[in-house]
Amino acid sequence: MNNKHTLFLCALSIFGVLARADAQVPPKPPVEPIQVATYPSGWDVQVKEKTRLETIKQIYERRPIRMLATDIEDRSPLPAWFRAYLRDNLPSIPISGRYQYPRVAQEILEWMLAHPDLQAAPPTSGKMSAKKLAKIVKVGGNINLTNLDERNSESFIAQDHNHPEFLIAASNNLSTSGRQRQFFSTDGGQTWGKTELPLVAGTALHSDPALAFSLNGTAWAATLGIDSLGTQILVQLFKSIDHGATWNFVSTVSTDRNNDKELMWIDTYQGSPFKDFIYLAWDVPGSGMRFRRSTDGGVSWEPETILSTESAIGCHLATGPSGEIYVAWPAINSRELRIAKSIDGGATFQAPKVITITNSSYEMSIPAMCQRNALLYTSIGVDRSNGPRKGTVYAAWTDLDGTGSDPGCAGTSSGLHSRVFISASTDGGKMWSTPRTIQVNPASAPVADQFNQWMDIDPDNGNIHVMFYDTRDDLTRRKTNVYYIASKDGGATWSDETRVSSEQTDETTTGADSGNQYGDYNGIAAFRDVAFPSWTDRRSSNPITREQIFTAAVNRSKTAEPEGTPMNANVNSLVTGVSQEVTLTAYPREWEATIPQGTKLDLLSKKLRAEAITLPARDLEDRSPLPIWFRVLLRRRFPNLPKSGRYQYPRIARRILQQLLDNPNSVPDR
Repeated sequence: MNNKHTLFLCALSIFGVLARADAQVPPKPPVEPIQVATYPSGWDVQVKEKTRLETIKQIYERRPIRMLATDIEDRSPLPAWFRAYLRDNLPSIPISGRYQYPRVAQEILEWMLAHPDLQAAPPTSGKMSAKKLAKIVKVGGNINLTNLDERNSESFIAQDHNHPEFLIAASNNLSTSGRQRQFFSTDGGQTWGKTELPLVAGTALHSDPALAFSLNGTAWAATLGIDSLGTQILVQLFKSIDHGATWNFVSTVSTDRNNDKELMWIDTYQGSPFKDFIYLAWDVPGSGMRFRRSTDGGVSWEPETILSTESAIGCHLATGPSGEIYVAWPAINSRELRIAKSIDGGATFQAPKVITITNSSYEMSIPAMCQRNALLYTSIGVDRSNGPRKGTVYAAWTDLDGTGSDPGCAGTSSGLHSRVFISASTDGGKMWSTPRTIQVNPASAPVADQFNQWMDIDPDNGNIHVMFYDTRDDLTRRKTNVYYIASKDGGATWSDETRVSSEQTDETTTGADSGNQYGDYNGIAAFRDVAFPSWTDRRSSNPITREQIFTAAVNRSKTAEPEGTPMNANVNSLVTGVSQEVTLTAYPREWEATIPQGTKLDLLSKKLRAEAITLPARDLEDRSPLPIWFRVLLRRRFPNLPKSGRYQYPRIARRILQQLLDNPNSVPDR
């Protein structure tokens, strides 16, 4: 037997194993495939010609679409061809619901569009030292941390509480090097330098930054490391021993290859029995929340903990004064905002408690954020001070202020608005207070939206610090400013509501990054009543017209107006025996393959096509573009193949078919 015959039989052997393994999963009820015209034309993108990305786009645009009608339930602005590509390469993607595609898929697409040959870009060159950018004077002394011609979004910021002069920040950077942009300050935020994370072998871009310091001053950065084809999305950890100036890879934390929205926390409370433990949490799209801990500085990780199995995204973590660890997240289907607690340093978790039932689910479409949509994200914190509310747990999140249809792009006059809510627990996360909006005077912004909040609890005094985008300064609800607000009495009252950004940003206009807009979150670090919010900003006065990352110092005792005020079948449940006659005309003609006449394959295919009546009645539920004769061949050789459902023929069948077509006279005799 020659090598080609061996290859064919080996492939079929693998195929048989796969088929038998898949036959243990019960079938799903049939759902009609979706039509390409269902997708908004505005979701399509222009791809540079004669590139690898254009080849991918052409392949998926030419082949019959096999996605279900429920695919459109996820309103991520991803073109149909890219959705099909993702489903082929990330087969665990859910097939229904509002959250099917990883949120990071939008960042992956943006990186591919900027790097259409799908090769990792070189590092950013030059000017990466601690360059003096600007001097903080007061609120409104806005600092452009990026100051480079690149698109940034989703920032995080952290401060070393033992040495508060050291701060680090980070953001996505998709349009140039693709590496996570890192910022650092050694003088309390007066001046900043910038660098970026290195790429680990097999990765081409980063997304979703998270930061923390450990007690010895080591800086830590978590990110999603993604390959150039978008086929693996890994949670990875890096560290810096020079306060953020240089970074080295430590470890890969996740075990699966389809992950999203990781966040990190390090226990730095001196009295904690678990101090310097590193905690990471993230979601697996459609499969819930995951958690891992490291007790040795990220060198090794204990087995992954499944915190939930219901579709969820948008987690946050925090520890309390006794080392208790809390992980909170929004559960999409139930609309429950949940929180899980561990009292043994993350070794085990108690059953999750419900903070509240939210009005919206997953995301909200509002005028200022109606392409990517504002994510229902939670941020939490624990009072670790020695004050009267020590141990109190706080949760803040963005939600609509009522039920009904989202305002959408044109919802200027909609009666629904996105608001920032807060709730507190004084008994270790068991019972939670009634949610209330965070504002000094809600009547001051009757038609505005607030979103992308982040919260930090000052470890020195327990004061609550919150930042958010707000459209109160624009009657069309499209332009935003960054606002800050604080509470020194556990959220009973709020004060110091201050506009931080000195100019507005409009991510609905030409030139905006419509796929990402503001991203899904911002950051804030607060210590001794000085807060550093970080945010995505595209102000019109900036000569750099792309989204940048800004920060400013907000001192509660010195607040001032800004400058210039204002997600196969079980064998026992399959259809058995010879099926009822199938309608061969139902199979798309384009699925047939051109076979050279007179070849062994030509004779075999004609013989097999005459036996097509043996195909199961529900064979066509699997929309794999396989010719009728080839389906008959596979079912003759492997009678245990599923007879219904979307997944009857494993994906390797297409490669086997191509091998036969390439070698039409090398068909095995048996």
